[in-house]
Amino acid sequence: MKILLVVVGVIVAIVVLVIVGLLVSSKRLDKQNKKLRLEMEQSHRLPNEKQHLLAYGANLALYRSESPRILPVKTGLDTLRQGLASAWDISNSEEAVETLEWLLTEGHRADYNELLAALHAGQSFTAEEVGKSQDCYESAKRELIKKLSFTESDFARVETIAAWDYDRAVNIARWSFIVGYITEEQAWGYIGRAADAASLIFDSWKDYFISFALGRAIAYEGDIYDILWNGKELLGEKDSIWHEFSIKRAS
Repeated sequence: MKILLVVVGVIVAIVVLVIVGLLVSSKRLDKQNKKLRLEMEQSHRLPNEKQHLLAYGANLALYRSESPRILPVKTGLDTLRQGLASAWDISNSEEAVETLEWLLTEGHRADYNELLAALHAGQSFTAEEVGKSQDCYESAKRELIKKLSFTESDFARVETIAAWDYDRAVNIARWSFIVGYITEEQAWGYIGRAADAASLIFDSWKDYFISFALGRAIAYEGDIYDILWNGKELLGEKDSIWHEFSIKRAS
């Protein structure tokens, strides 16, 4: 019995050490990423007006460990091209423009805003009707409440998943410019349209983040756990781009 207790104690100690090691490693990597982001921001600094526009793409930028304040990214051109082709079917200028126009004029909100309203109202659906969307929606709400202290009243204010479309539009425009599918002028035009539309719809960055997260949950049918820490940084850290700029843009 004593031997068994010793073995169990050793196993527990090893597990604790592994967990601590992973946490330390994660924090070290986060610091390295932030340092690299800061260095890139200093090298490619943009005026505040353009940084404000890029704030509407901050969710996806941080998810990819990129800076939300500048156009350049540390990801290589080949990787960006492959990502655009595999995830978005974008391999040329025409496809880039077509996708950006779709995100800005229709997007997933055209198909899923009605479902969001029904889920908010407490309606229940079968997997045959909505796939994994309802389960992902319910899981997303639980995680947002648990990890970011959001409330039911916070969710009630958000009637659209438009941030899911606009945030992606900002980043698709950014990447499409970097790989040469559109010009910088075109990129800022699309980014500006996304920012203007979001500014009219949302009253706070919290609402914008909820809209993005619920869009990921019900349209993408994805777990939102990997974007929660982006929200925590954007909404909670004093030096974040969302603390510097208002969700509303000057008319």
